[in-house]
Amino acid sequence: MKALKACLAILAVGTLLVGCSSEWSGEVDFKVLKINPAYESMGETKPSYVNLEIDQEQPGGLEQINKNAADLDQFPEGIKVGDLVVCSVRQSDQSGFDQEGVQTVVGPCRLR
Repeated sequence: MKALKACLAILAVGTLLVGCSSEWSGEVDFKVLKINPAYESMGETKPSYVNLEIDQEQPGGLEQINKNAADLDQFPEGIKVGDLVVCSVRQSDQSGFDQEGVQTVVGPCRLR
Protein backbone atom coordinates (compact mmCIF):
# COMPACT_ATOMS: atom_id res chain seq x y z
CA MET A 1 0.00 0.00 0.00
CA LYS A 2 2.88 2.38 0.83
CA ALA A 3 4.42 1.68 -2.58
CA LEU A 4 1.14 2.58 -4.29
CA LYS A 5 0.90 5.86 -2.38
CA ALA A 6 4.52 6.68 -3.25
CA CYS A 7 3.87 5.97 -6.94
CA LEU A 8 0.77 8.17 -6.92
CA ALA A 9 2.72 10.99 -5.24
CA ILE A 10 5.50 10.79 -7.84
CA LEU A 11 2.94 10.75 -10.65
CA ALA A 12 1.20 13.82 -9.23
CA VAL A 13 4.48 15.77 -8.92
CA GLY A 14 5.49 14.74 -12.46
CA THR A 15 2.13 15.89 -13.82
CA LEU A 16 2.49 19.20 -11.98
CA LEU A 17 5.96 19.80 -13.44
CA VAL A 18 4.83 18.94 -16.97
CA GLY A 19 1.82 21.20 -16.51
CA CYS A 20 4.15 24.14 -15.75
CA SER A 21 5.93 24.04 -19.08
CA SER A 22 4.65 26.23 -21.87
CA GLU A 23 5.78 27.10 -25.36
CA TRP A 24 4.84 29.63 -28.04
CA SER A 25 6.20 29.83 -31.57
CA GLY A 26 5.32 31.88 -34.61
CA GLU A 27 6.44 34.72 -36.85
CA VAL A 28 6.68 38.30 -35.60
CA ASP A 29 7.24 41.56 -37.51
CA PHE A 30 10.17 43.67 -36.31
CA LYS A 31 11.98 46.87 -37.26
CA VAL A 32 15.80 46.88 -37.13
CA LEU A 33 16.92 49.54 -34.62
CA LYS A 34 20.67 48.99 -34.38
CA ILE A 35 23.38 46.64 -35.64
CA ASN A 36 26.01 45.98 -32.98
CA PRO A 37 29.56 44.76 -33.69
CA ALA A 38 31.10 41.66 -32.13
CA TYR A 39 32.52 42.27 -28.65
CA GLU A 40 34.71 40.70 -25.95
CA SER A 41 33.12 39.47 -22.74
CA MET A 42 35.02 37.56 -20.08
CA GLY A 43 37.70 36.52 -22.57
CA GLU A 44 35.14 35.28 -25.09
CA THR A 45 34.21 36.92 -28.39
CA LYS A 46 30.46 37.42 -28.69
CA PRO A 47 28.96 37.66 -32.21
CA SER A 48 27.50 40.75 -33.87
CA TYR A 49 23.83 41.20 -33.05
CA VAL A 50 20.79 43.23 -34.09
CA ASN A 51 18.47 45.21 -31.78
CA LEU A 52 14.82 44.94 -32.81
CA GLU A 53 11.49 46.56 -32.04
CA ILE A 54 8.19 44.74 -32.51
CA ASP A 55 6.39 46.31 -35.50
CA GLN A 56 2.90 44.87 -34.98
CA GLU A 57 0.34 44.27 -32.26
CA GLN A 58 1.65 41.97 -29.53
CA PRO A 59 0.70 38.43 -30.67
CA GLY A 60 -1.66 36.57 -28.34
CA GLY A 61 0.09 34.03 -26.16
CA LEU A 62 3.51 35.63 -26.66
CA GLU A 63 5.10 36.87 -23.44
CA GLN A 64 6.63 40.33 -23.51
CA ILE A 65 10.02 40.02 -25.22
CA ASN A 66 12.60 41.49 -22.86
CA LYS A 67 15.64 40.97 -25.07
CA ASN A 68 14.72 42.28 -28.51
CA ALA A 69 17.94 41.09 -30.13
CA ALA A 70 19.16 38.32 -32.41
CA ASP A 71 22.57 37.35 -33.73
CA LEU A 72 23.45 39.01 -37.05
CA ASP A 73 23.83 35.59 -38.70
CA GLN A 74 20.04 35.15 -38.33
CA PHE A 75 19.42 37.93 -40.92
CA PRO A 76 19.89 38.16 -44.69
CA GLU A 77 23.15 39.70 -45.86
CA GLY A 78 23.08 43.49 -46.20
CA ILE A 79 20.52 44.11 -43.44
CA LYS A 80 20.49 47.75 -42.28
CA VAL A 81 18.93 49.99 -39.65
CA GLY A 82 15.30 50.77 -40.50
CA ASP A 83 14.69 47.53 -42.40
CA LEU A 84 11.44 45.68 -41.67
CA VAL A 85 11.86 41.97 -41.06
CA VAL A 86 9.81 38.91 -40.18
CA CYS A 87 11.44 36.60 -37.64
CA SER A 88 10.62 33.20 -36.26
CA VAL A 89 10.20 33.51 -32.51
CA ARG A 90 10.12 30.65 -30.03
CA GLN A 91 9.43 31.13 -26.35
CA SER A 92 9.47 28.43 -23.72
CA ASP A 93 9.24 28.22 -19.98
CA GLN A 94 10.06 24.66 -19.03
CA SER A 95 9.37 25.25 -15.36
CA GLY A 96 8.18 28.16 -13.33
CA PHE A 97 10.35 26.84 -10.50
CA ASP A 98 13.76 27.56 -12.08
CA GLN A 99 13.56 31.35 -11.58
CA GLU A 100 14.97 31.88 -15.08
CA GLY A 101 11.71 32.98 -16.61
CA VAL A 102 10.72 32.69 -20.23
CA GLN A 103 13.51 31.89 -22.71
CA THR A 104 13.12 33.63 -26.10
CA VAL A 105 14.91 32.66 -29.32
CA VAL A 106 14.61 35.05 -32.28
CA GLY A 107 15.60 33.94 -35.80
CA PRO A 108 15.96 33.17 -38.56
CA CYS A 109 14.69 36.42 -40.07
CA ARG A 110 13.86 37.62 -43.58
CA LEU A 111 13.08 40.99 -45.14
CA ARG A 112 9.40 41.96 -45.33
